[in-house]
Amino acid sequence: MMKLYRDENNDPRAEAEGELALLAAYLESDVQDDKEAAIELLQFLERKKGERIGNAYCITFTDKAVVIEGLHSELRAEFDRNIFFQAVEAWIVFVG
Repeated sequence: MMKLYRDENNDPRAEAEGELALLAAYLESDVQDDKEAAIELLQFLERKKGERIGNAYCITFTDKAVVIEGLHSELRAEFDRNIFFQAVEAWIVFVG
């Protein structure tokens, strides 16, 4: 479960525990308040392949999973495509 909220500067924030924490951090740092960028992620997911390099993370789409890796750290997590889809879809609705 991911908690989505706006901070005192009205910036979008996401909080989660466990491996979802990396997905939450990715949405905050690399997608931010950019609805179009989030929609592009769903398009990559639909094509089932591709890679995007953002501010802090590299995201790779495969047939079976979505992998997020830190560019400046050893952080890495693999997500089921459906979980990733649900998180990005919620982010799109949230940032409106």
